[in-house]
Amino acid sequence: MKKVLIIGYGDIGQRISTLLPEHQTIGVSRNNNIQNNNAIWRQWDWFSGRPLELSSVDISTVVVIIKPISFDLKGYQTGYLTAAESIMKNLNQYLDYQQLVVVSSTRVYGDQNGREITETATPLPADFRGDIILEYEEMMQAQSQVEPLILRPSGLYDPQQKWMQRFISSFDGKQHPLISKESNRFNRDMLATIISNYITQIELAELSGIFICSEPAKSFLEIFAEQYPDKRFKDFFVSSDYLGKSFDCHKLIDSGLMG
Repeated sequence: MKKVLIIGYGDIGQRISTLLPEHQTIGVSRNNNIQNNNAIWRQWDWFSGRPLELSSVDISTVVVIIKPISFDLKGYQTGYLTAAESIMKNLNQYLDYQQLVVVSSTRVYGDQNGREITETATPLPADFRGDIILEYEEMMQAQSQVEPLILRPSGLYDPQQKWMQRFISSFDGKQHPLISKESNRFNRDMLATIISNYITQIELAELSGIFICSEPAKSFLEIFAEQYPDKRFKDFFVSSDYLGKSFDCHKLIDSGLMG
């Protein structure tokens, strides 16, 4: 049985723990009291200055899934950079761990990175958010005792919770302007599967480095047509001709992480 520590235990963390019934999962969050039959929940505010206290110091895998505390510059700096300093200090001081998984974002890439972006591309962030997330990745790599697995998912979605359906079911007659023609996205369940496979499958244990997690770019018109074949797209949305960036996820597919 492996012991898995998930820091930033929320929706993705619960999905991961559900896939690990034969292992011990410890879910740590700052304030959410999350009860889950597949995990032991612990409260720890990594901004508090107090140490992370666990009954066991031997952890097989640490998974870190953190987010900004607000969407302004300060919120990103605190949510990622201040948090990274505290988390890594505690991990290295109090725990022994063999694997580290860091959930990042394709936000580190900007429009200048173009189309069909692969892991060989040097990230060119388009805003302070991408800059800070890239700096966060670098901090985690530099301070980790092991070479981490860094996952960069694009917009995460739940296939059971479709934003387009929510919008149309409450449509007030005002068309919604889309900022781009396509959607770059990744299934939340698949991200959890990738992490659980990395934890449980011996042949994947030596993987490290950066992996882009994104499905092929899909137009909003196509997504709409799949869900509402009897309705007109232009009645609800103002379309955009802006394509933006897109991703090539062959490295992820070839790795075996997706199962």
